[in-house]
This record gives sequence, structure tokens and C-alpha cells, in this order.
Amino acid sequence: MAKSKHPPEAYAALERELAEARAYQAASAEVLRVISSSVADAQPVFEKILDSCEALFDVDEITIALVHDDGHLHINAWRGESMRIAVRAFPRPLEETSAAQAILERRTIHVPNVGAVVDTLSPAARSFYDLIGNFSVIIAPMIRDDRGIGTIALFRVPPKPFSDKEITLLTTFADQAVIAVENARLFRETQEALESQTATAEILQVISESPTD
Repeated sequence: MAKSKHPPEAYAALERELAEARAYQAASAEVLRVISSSVADAQPVFEKILDSCEALFDVDEITIALVHDDGHLHINAWRGESMRIAVRAFPRPLEETSAAQAILERRTIHVPNVGAVVDTLSPAARSFYDLIGNFSVIIAPMIRDDRGIGTIALFRVPPKPFSDKEITLLTTFADQAVIAVENARLFRETQEALESQTATAEILQVISESPTD
């Protein structure tokens, strides 16, 4: 019997890659399932994304944040003991956060070693660095109609670079979060339009029934 040209280690690595790919696909599909069942509210989708990030990434702190009309970044969902303290400083102006770069450049930002660039950190990132020490971070922008509406950020302590696959998956989660936010926005607008139409119809009915008063 001919011996395999590939050592056992290669097969083991292949199995790990296949298992990882299946896990990523399953997580993405689960987020889409929650999106379809939670049209009126994006928060359950955010929580599912946080669950998936905790399960698939070796991370310590996670945030999902949205930019409001006032130009401030609001933390809508988060995980991590240190983040429990950090979120108290929010909302804060977008330009004071590292999310601003990801949103402005329309791309996922990866900083493998924040300590190496500490002098260039935004005020928010510097405060977090002072709180937890050195870390790695990836920040994926949430883009709708070429406009940045928020970010998903993962923090790893102590610093350890994120892989290309991890960055790609987080970018996918950010795109899915945009769908959830957009669905909720359209639902609210539809509800408001229906309420306005109902109110107008009721007034017209009263007018028709009371032509002299």
C-alpha cells in the first residue's frame, strides 16, 4: 500500500481549518436567522453577534456602537469586565474615538500592538489603554449608503494579532448589523407613517360627521 504524501500534521491542520470554516458559516447563518425574526429591533441581533464573537474569537472585550444624529458615538451592546467601566465615558464625540478612522476610511482597522502606537491613540482609546494596559484591536465599520453608522470592535488582552479570517468574519458581522439597523429604521418609519395616516383618517371622519361644528 502506497504511503500518503501528506504527513498526519497536514491532515490535522486541514481538519481544523474545515471545522473553523463550518463554525464561521454557522455563526453567520444564525445571525441572519435572528435578523429575520427581529425586524422591529436590532438589539437581539447585536446580542447574537456578541455571542458569536465570544464563541469564535479569543477576545476579552467587545463593543457594538452606533453614531447618532448628534455626532456622538453611543455604545449599544458590549461584553467584558473592563468594558463595564469604559462605557461610562460614552456617548462621546465620534472624533474622540478610534471608530472615527474606520468610519472615515470605510475599512476595518487592525492594530496588532496598541502599545507601539500609543502616542497616536484617540482620547477614548488612550483611556482604555490606561485602564487595561496593552491590547490588540480590530474595528469594523458599519456602512449604509456610503455613510458610516457605527462600528464593531474586538479587544484582545494581552496583545495578539488577529488573523485575516477573523478580520473577514468581523467585517461580515458588521455588514449583518447594518441590515438589522436598517430593518429597524424602516419598521419605525412605516409605523409612524401608518399612525399618521390613521390620525388623518380619523380627523376627516369627524369633519364629515360634523359639517356645521
